[in-house]
Amino acid sequence: MIAPTQIKKPKNWQDFEKLCKNLWGEIWDCADTIKRNGRIGQQQYGVDVYGIPKGETSYYGIQCKCKDDSIDSSLTQKEIDGELKKAIDFKPALKQFIIATTANKDSMIETYIRQKDIEYRKKGLFEIHLLCWEDIVDLLEERRNTYNWYINNCQYKECTDVSVTFDGKEVVSIHPQYIRTTTA
Repeated sequence: MIAPTQIKKPKNWQDFEKLCKNLWGEIWDCADTIKRNGRIGQQQYGVDVYGIPKGETSYYGIQCKCKDDSIDSSLTQKEIDGELKKAIDFKPALKQFIIATTANKDSMIETYIRQKDIEYRKKGLFEIHLLCWEDIVDLLEERRNTYNWYINNCQYKECTDVSVTFDGKEVVSIHPQYIRTTTA
């Protein structure tokens, strides 16, 4: 039996930006040239991370939205519209704009993003993609270099829940907590 695992979400926006930079650096095969945009307090034009994927000639941008697990921490249409409007002014123009978030998947927001994607493409602007935490975990599990970096250096698996059942009746559930000890 394989126990389901969970990867902890980053606790702050700085760690989430680093994760996105490393993950898309591996996905786009441009780990040496992908960059975080500007510094705190500077105009970023809706782009936290940018790079030119291998084989491309245009920039791709990522807006990183670190959300906690409270009810009020989902992405909103207003928030998305604000970031899209800012990204139009990023120079040089983007070919693709990704909104990466630690928020959980939301079918209404995904529908909204798909509609905006078609609208922006028809205007000759950039493609728009949304990747929620579940999508990012899937990408992490497919990219071992970033996965290992994130798990070993930034996080560790929070839990591996195990349920033992017989004839469809739950007998025992185990929810171990892992403690990371580092010695010099």
